Amino acid sequence: MKYNSLICLIFLAFSITFFGQKKVIEINGVTFSFNQVKLDTLESAENKIIELYRGGEKLLTHTVFKEEGDCSSIHIQLGQYQILDDKIIFYSYWAATDRMSGSILPFGYRKQQYSVDSLGFLKLVESKIYIENIVTSENINYFENNGWKHKGLKYLNEPLKNIYEQRLLEDYTQNIENEYNAEFVFNEKKEDLEKEVRNILKEEIKKHTENWIEGEVYGRVKK
Repeated sequence: MKYNSLICLIFLAFSITFFGQKKVIEINGVTFSFNQVKLDTLESAENKIIELYRGGEKLLTHTVFKEEGDCSSIHIQLGQYQILDDKIIFYSYWAATDRMSGSILPFGYRKQQYSVDSLGFLKLVESKIYIENIVTSENINYFENNGWKHKGLKYLNEPLKNIYEQRLLEDYTQNIENEYNAEFVFNEKKEDLEKEVRNILKEEIKKHTENWIEGEVYGRVKK
């Protein structure tokens, strides 16, 4: 009898762990599955994603946790999602700490909003981003001497003084928009986006960055 009880308890614990990684949600009359998956990658210490399924079809993936780094730097990506009526909203947040002053590691936030029709088809209706990161460009003259830092990054936080600086900024933001399929936002839109993302992900941000104190151990901090 004791052995049977133990077997039942083990099975129950396994079932809770397994099914806790999957959520089945009905949106606009259609059933979707949100499956959390842990990936094994060489460049990432840990990488967890959400896979969104309609029936047996995988529609998209969304990163909920990713950490990368070495002896001098750490950078993370956090994610979350919300269901509001017939909408699915995905949030992303990037933060970094680095002891190398010349490094560019991702810092920023993004919101992607999809509508779901009565047949279960998704349509991207809003996508906004602000991010400081490495980006490619067709114009090699828009990069610093090291060949990877875009000169337009500087003018995300400094006022523009001439047309050349405006072109640098525009090239940076346009390439970010192409890479992330999102509108790059400034000023009040940027502040509103940051506030919303930080509010949605406040617990995750605190958990993963609260010990990042600028100084000798963690260097420069962007969080």
